[in-house]
Order: sequence, then C-alpha cells, then structure tokens
Amino acid sequence: MNNATLSFKRIDLFIVVISSLLMFAVANLPFKVKPFGDATFHIEGKNLALYLKGYMPYKDVMISKAPGPVFFYAAVYLCAPSNATDDQLWNYGVIFTSIVITLSMLLIFRAATAFFSKEIAVLSTLLFFIFPMHCYYSLGISGEPPAFFSLAMLLYGWSVAFYKPDSKSGWLWLIAGMSFLILNRPNAMLILLLGVAIVFYAWFRNKVFFAKYGKQMLVSFFCTGLVAFGVLEMSKAITAGKTDVDQQYYFYYVAHQGRFQFRNEPTDIRYWENDIRSDSKDYQDWIQSARDLSAESMATGRSHNQVYRDFLIHDALQHPFLLARQFVIKCVYGHLYYINSLRPEKFKMGPLQGATGFYIFILIINLVNILIMIGAAIFLLKQKNLINYWVFWGVIVALLIFHGLIYMEPRYIFPTKAALYVMSAAGLYRLAVIRKYTDKFSGIFFKS
Repeated sequence: MNNATLSFKRIDLFIVVISSLLMFAVANLPFKVKPFGDATFHIEGKNLALYLKGYMPYKDVMISKAPGPVFFYAAVYLCAPSNATDDQLWNYGVIFTSIVITLSMLLIFRAATAFFSKEIAVLSTLLFFIFPMHCYYSLGISGEPPAFFSLAMLLYGWSVAFYKPDSKSGWLWLIAGMSFLILNRPNAMLILLLGVAIVFYAWFRNKVFFAKYGKQMLVSFFCTGLVAFGVLEMSKAITAGKTDVDQQYYFYYVAHQGRFQFRNEPTDIRYWENDIRSDSKDYQDWIQSARDLSAESMATGRSHNQVYRDFLIHDALQHPFLLARQFVIKCVYGHLYYINSLRPEKFKMGPLQGATGFYIFILIINLVNILIMIGAAIFLLKQKNLINYWVFWGVIVALLIFHGLIYMEPRYIFPTKAALYVMSAAGLYRLAVIRKYTDKFSGIFFKS
C-alpha cells in the first residue's frame, strides 16, 4: 500500500490519451446518451448563468431538482457568450465534463494505488477502458458526470485520510467529495447514516479503527450534513413560489413510478417512457393510478404530495412481498445495461447488425459487466477488514437501498462505478492468470 500523491506520472498520460480517444469513439457510436438528459439541469444551469451575468431576471432562476448539477453547468455556461445557442452550450458543457471525467480517472487511480497497489490501479483503469461507461455519460448534460467526479474526490480523500489521519487535506477532500455527491444525488444522503453506523460499530468491535478515524469521521459527517443541508435549503428558497414542481414533488412522482416498476412484469427492463413501453401493463397501471390520485386530490382538496405520500405508505404496507421482490429486481437491474435510444432492428455496428446483432452486443457488454461484478464479489468475500474500505462499498449500499425501494435506472448507479471497478480489480487480481498479465502490462509504466 502507498500514500496517495497528485504528482504526474507516465501512467497519467496513458489515462488522458486513452480516455480522449475513447470519448471520440463513443461519440461516434450508433447510440448516444441524450444530449441534455431531461433538460432540467441544462435549462436551470443556463438561466442561473444568465442571471449572474445580468441577462435573466431572478424570477426565472429555479433549482427544482438536485442543486449540484445546476451549479456545475452554470459555472461552465458562465464562460460561454450570453447569446450562445443550446448546441454551443452543449459543446462547452461536454468539453468540461470530459475533462472532469478524466480528472476523476486520475483521482481513482491514486486511490486504488494507495489502498492496494499500482498493478491493481492499472487493472481498474483497464476495466474502465474495456467498459467505458464514463466516456458515454461524459457526452451529455446530466447529473452523472458531476456525481462520478464527486465519488472520485471522496475515494481520494479517504485514501489520504486513511494513511494520514492527522492531516487536514484528506478530510477536506472527503468532506468536499461527500458534500458534492449528496448535492448531485441527494438520495446518497444515506451514506451519512451508514457512516455513523460504521463508527459506532468500530467503537464496539474495532477499537484501533475508532481511535484512528472515529472522531474525524463523525466531524466530517457533521460538516458534510451541514453543507448539504444548507445548500439544499438555499436551493429550495431560490425556487420557492416560482413553481409547484419542487424537489419534494419530484420525490413523490418518482417514488410513485417505483411502486409500479417490475410490479407485474418483473422481466420487462425497457425504459420507463411512453414511446418505448406504452404497451406495458405496469406502465398503463401507473398512468391510471396517477389519474386516480389526481382526481382524489381535486375531490378532497388535499395537496399532490399528501395524496401521493398516503398512497405510497398504504401500498407498501398492503403489498410487502411485492415491495421485497421489486427491491431485489431493481438492485439487479441497476447493474444491467440495455440500449433504449435505438430500436433493435435499426442497430448497426460493424458486423453486428439488426436485432440479432443488437442482442449479441447487449450480451457482450453485460458479460463484461458480470465479470466486473464477480471481481467485486471476490474482493468482498476474501478481503479482511472491510471496514477500512467503507467508502468503496458504503456508497453502493446507500444508493442501492434508496433506489431499490424508490425507483431504479442503471444511470442512477453509474457514479458508484468509481468504487466498484476498483474493488473488482482488487478481486480479479487474486486470479493467477489475470495477475500475470496485469503485472506484465503494468511493467510498461513502472519500470525502474
């Protein structure tokens, strides 16, 4: 194990060059991430940037979802001309996200080197390059790139704090990464509760860990909670009175979707959108339920949020088996990949064409994904003192609990790949054949 360092090395040039080439290659695939996602972060980030420049009235500035991506893209859009088109702003945003994703890779490499070895860090990098989802998401204006960067900061911060618990720099990186992660993914707030539980566990069962890190971790969680709560409240205040569609509204809206996801169709993994699965029974039941709840709200005078909250509680209590089954399926689904932006019969990628080529491609990428999961499982089963790696598995557990109970899309779990791929590399490196070739390849970069 080695202390983390920010010095630039030969491997860094490899990461930067290959990442750039992969981003260019992914940009030319027959399927692409939505350029602006659901457009919310783009529009709100643009309006905030124009307001700060003096070209937009305050009444048009809103933060209806997570505030992190809005601030993230607003900072980029401040550099663009005030009359820039959406396409021009997309160029600014994607150039920035590509840089940030590459910086994330450098931080992840250092964290992996610190906790494991240079060879395992190289293997984790190769896993990213074999399955470059980070490049795919860097080509869209969405919450995934800043969330991924947040976790990379968090991993790096813990790698510094772990070896230098008396140094402030590691804890500041950790607080910054965890705070930004929550602001990009407020559902990641569960990591604070999980972290506190880990500290209390250490107090009873691992006195050495508690003595070295316990107090600093609790202080870090408190500071993170304070920052996250303050910024989230500020974003609510900015939006107050400008729209009825706020963060609480979106939570109940998405949670309502989740009660019908995989409810009667546990094998239907199509994207939850009308033009994709309008023939789905679960989708149709969700639409009908939304109409019924809207009618109930109008008839009783109760608010949208009150009616939806009561439905969610009642439905979960009335159908505990469905809730448990949906939870398991959602957790599995979160780690699968399926292309929804292109119909199978229109797929064309080299020799893979049509529906047959489409499903072969889906099989290939998910076989790679399964290999990564196997590596992570080996790590978790074989590694002693898992408490030392709480950041790596803790974020994954926190997001799986939330989205398994609420609503799941694979992109919601994407930021955790920063931790998952490192754990997978540490597990796969235990296999002799993988260790042999990893050591040989690593020698290219680390010859004395």
